[in-house]
Amino acid sequence: MLRQPVAQEFPGDSVRHRLPMTALTCAVALVLSVALAGARTPLPEDANSAEGEANQRFREGTDIVDLTGHFRMTGDRVTFFTDDGKGRYVGLENLNLERIYRMIADNPNRLQWIVSGTLTEYSGTNYILVRRAVLKKLVRDFDIGPE
Repeated sequence: MLRQPVAQEFPGDSVRHRLPMTALTCAVALVLSVALAGARTPLPEDANSAEGEANQRFREGTDIVDLTGHFRMTGDRVTFFTDDGKGRYVGLENLNLERIYRMIADNPNRLQWIVSGTLTEYSGTNYILVRRAVLKKLVRDFDIGPE
């Protein structure tokens, strides 16, 4: 008579069946802890500042109205610097920014502007979408203080 082999259970068999579920649970816990830790991480106050000046960062969609400052080329981008030295916002390309670029490219002196627009946020940096910019006055070279 032939005997059927008896399936033997080894002590590790029950653990082997639970291993995929345990790994999945650990992975979910790890992803959640990283996400929560990132949400609690304080934002650096000078995230916009390449020159180390104190700079307040604003949230996506913040409207600014009649902010005074000047535009300057930084690399191949037009950047708006506030008069109080606390804001530095890279301009988002649109027709208004193109007109501003033409004005500052054609003028060797710093021009003072009154700007309204919307601030956006990307990768810890604020950008400005200029809705309206009015040329306030020309700031002569001898009026320009340290940056």
